[in-house]
Amino acid sequence: MHELAQVWTEKKGLLFIAVSAVIYLLILVLFNQVRWDIGGISLRPAAALPVVLGILWGPAAAWGLGIGNVAGDLSGSWSPMSIFGFLINFLYPYLSYLLWHRLMKGHAVRAGPYGLGCYWLVTAVTTLVCMALLAACGTIFFNRPFGSKFTSYAGNNLTWAMTAGAVIFWLLLDKAVRKGFVYGREWAGRKTVAET
Repeated sequence: MHELAQVWTEKKGLLFIAVSAVIYLLILVLFNQVRWDIGGISLRPAAALPVVLGILWGPAAAWGLGIGNVAGDLSGSWSPMSIFGFLINFLYPYLSYLLWHRLMKGHAVRAGPYGLGCYWLVTAVTTLVCMALLAACGTIFFNRPFGSKFTSYAGNNLTWAMTAGAVIFWLLLDKAVRKGFVYGREWAGRKTVAET
């Protein structure tokens, strides 16, 4: 069974789905109410989470963030684009998980320069790909301008993920691995954090 389906059959997977959905939802709802924006672009601090949670919780984070995004949209910003928002918020953490673990093969999992460098590379690649897909969905299905939407989506997500997300990643990775607070097949059998 693929891990994206298997996660629904495991207690630990269900726990991480719920935790990631609730955390994401709370941050989304808070800032949907505050309406914090610069130059008409709504700021989304929740964008700091998809890559970090994706790396840590893989398939559970994919489901959790997809569900959390839909629930967040239901709090006041629901539109037909929310369907594509679910798909992108599902894909974004899962691709981050797969790519980061591929780059870390043969390396000790730790919040060192190599792990952080891989985090930033993964963030750049997955953010640009997923935000291009989101903007393309808006253009194809709702006649929204691709260029301006891609710029606002990518700029917002890159800013939060590269800065606040990197700090969260740096602070959490070693502790999460040591305490078994990770999930997904990519983590199974992997050597834990190198002793410091």
